[in-house]
Amino acid sequence: MIHCDIITFMQNQADMIYGKRILITGGTGSFGKMFIREILNYSPKEIVVFSRDEVKQGTMRLEYKNEKRLRFILGDIRDYRSVREAIRGVDIIIHAAALKWITEVEYNVWDGIKTNILGAQNIIEAAREESVEKVVALSTDKAVEPINAYGMTKALQERLITTANLYTTNAKTVFVSTRCGNVLGSRGSVVPLFKSLIGDFKPITITDSKMTRFMLTLKESVELVLTALKEGVGGEVFVKKMSAHTIADLADAMLSNIPKSKVNIVNIGIRAGEKIHETLISSSESIRTVEIGNYFVILPQIETSIITNKYKDLVRLDELHYSSATAKRLGKDELVQILKAEGWF
Repeated sequence: MIHCDIITFMQNQADMIYGKRILITGGTGSFGKMFIREILNYSPKEIVVFSRDEVKQGTMRLEYKNEKRLRFILGDIRDYRSVREAIRGVDIIIHAAALKWITEVEYNVWDGIKTNILGAQNIIEAAREESVEKVVALSTDKAVEPINAYGMTKALQERLITTANLYTTNAKTVFVSTRCGNVLGSRGSVVPLFKSLIGDFKPITITDSKMTRFMLTLKESVELVLTALKEGVGGEVFVKKMSAHTIADLADAMLSNIPKSKVNIVNIGIRAGEKIHETLISSSESIRTVEIGNYFVILPQIETSIITNKYKDLVRLDELHYSSATAKRLGKDELVQILKAEGWF
């Protein structure tokens, strides 16, 4: 059963982390840094930080210079040999590495494919070969009903991770996914952009005042991954229930401490590949989605016996289209509280 009480939930993570060797791809990114900080509390045997940015690795190495459980490996998930060497002896993989900027992937589609699709397949094959216990891959709401290249690559990553469970033989590796909305403060998210514009006394640029987005804090994204790690049996996509907000309200919240005479918001129009609203669960997926506490679990289209047995007593949803247009809406005051709590003021 998925635990809803946060204190109980976080205590229960110790069982699956204790004494394990854990590798996180993209480990020097925003999520990776938060995830590492969290799981160090649960006595892992080793955390392998795998990424291709030597500057970020050097900075993190200095930050954790007295932490003997961290090991840093420079490498690229596009390179199978590099991945295979890094994974050797690992029990758990958290796959967070990706090209994430919508516009950049839109103009560099093949690079998006190589990282987000072929890179995921490298993780799958190496995990099988090295008999890894479990792989949790991070996905995005952009993968649902995708209209941009980034979303399409992540949709295919989800399918690769799900179907990997059909072809696992001797290794018995379990593969599951998580699907997030916009993670507050992560690389490429709008809050750091707004803050830099405010700091430079430049106009706040928004694409469309009616645009809505789901919001998830970095800590909530870690909890989502830990839930998938603990509860996943193979092929599921885990989705945390999230609130949404308009981009205009978020901009107003960021500007709440700025004198009105100095506030300047400019509408610049939707960029290539953007939607007005995002979707976390489509109508076609809802017929194979179950609800457990604060989470939805999307079951694979091709069910295995272990999936059927675990979820046989839960009712599938059949009338859900989980969109940021209709989800519970955060107002300006609530957004201000969240931003303060996350250290953006």
